[in-house]
Amino acid sequence: MSSDPANGGVTPEVDWSWTERDPGWVPPEIDQSKPSVARIYDYILGGKDNFAVDREAAEKAFVMFPDVRDVAVANRGFLVRAVRLMAEAGIRQYLDLGTGIPTSPNVHEVARQTHPDARVVYVDNDPMVMAHNRALRATSPGVATVHQDLRDPAGVLADPVVRDLIDFDEPVGLLLIGVMHFVPVDIGAAIVARYRKALVPGSYLVLSTQCVDGTVAGGIEHAESTLAPMLGPVVARSAAQIEELFEGFDLLEPGLVDVSRWRADGTPGTLAFLGGVGLKT
Repeated sequence: MSSDPANGGVTPEVDWSWTERDPGWVPPEIDQSKPSVARIYDYILGGKDNFAVDREAAEKAFVMFPDVRDVAVANRGFLVRAVRLMAEAGIRQYLDLGTGIPTSPNVHEVARQTHPDARVVYVDNDPMVMAHNRALRATSPGVATVHQDLRDPAGVLADPVVRDLIDFDEPVGLLLIGVMHFVPVDIGAAIVARYRKALVPGSYLVLSTQCVDGTVAGGIEHAESTLAPMLGPVVARSAAQIEELFEGFDLLEPGLVDVSRWRADGTPGTLAFLGGVGLKT
């Protein structure tokens, strides 16, 4: 591999370009035999960028959580409202960790309704996510995607593309939307703390994740027995454990609540998903 600053310092050995002329094209490194979290989420949201194996995994989740699509939509709505809040508070740069396959409105689309010059770096380690996001970046100056793992804060924060677009001497909007349930409890707080240390006062943390409190009885066990073998460990934190991730941030009203009720009047689903927005003071 050779150096390529536009791709996190590394040029892949495959062509990551994406073209609408050939919507069936699949980058060679994508394994269609195993489900992907990003592609499952895409299917749940009604997207088309997924394979049969992803749809099969999603349908297994529907068995225990028949309203999981409503939960996913509520989580997306939470993201949009939180980004709008940050933009209206003056935030012009965003770091979206574990971004997933682009779903409109994206972070940069929402932020640029307030600040047309807002800059966004999307971070993910899924090859298909990289393919789609690189196509997105090609037509959106000030928007970049880096192939990094959010569980490696040092690697993310040192990435040349991140350093080029994000000025850590100014406030940043940090997003961890629907990803912490794939990060073990014993390392989650330390990972978030490492990102927090890189942020100046006035920065925000937006986080949502699965919660054991409020999830239908047997739901967590079902996820562990059916999804974990395909996707890896699925971690459902308690509300108290999720709140610990906001250490060093002041939670804004209404605090840590179901994403359907964060500055909205939705109804929580059978899968509890808590979200909150914290301000570093």
